[in-house]
Amino acid sequence: MLYNHSQAHLTIKLRTMYRLIIIFFCLTLSACASHYGAARIVSSPAGAEIISDEDGSILGVTPATVWWKEDSHQRKYRVVRLRKEGYREKVASFWLSMSHSSIKKAQKSPTSVQEVLEKKDS
Repeated sequence: MLYNHSQAHLTIKLRTMYRLIIIFFCLTLSACASHYGAARIVSSPAGAEIISDEDGSILGVTPATVWWKEDSHQRKYRVVRLRKEGYREKVASFWLSMSHSSIKKAQKSPTSVQEVLEKKDS
């Protein structure tokens, strides 16, 4: 009888240990999950290059929906520059929700960014 009791106790400990391991991995995976946010950037006139203020890369040409990927679901402050020949360069800054689990979901509800470009003096 003692053997059965010890064996049952060991089985309970193993089940508990397995459950804790599964919970740990689930928490770890959810903490490392990617989060996406998107912005629909429109300029007047259209056709301005959208330039990342972080690395200077061209993200698209207005009108365009641009997306970002982060490890955190917290809102992010983004800064882009809009550049079009014959117009002054414009800086656009906005808060971006990073609450989406995929690019497609983020693109379905982008943050709206609208900017008017000023013509350069001739």
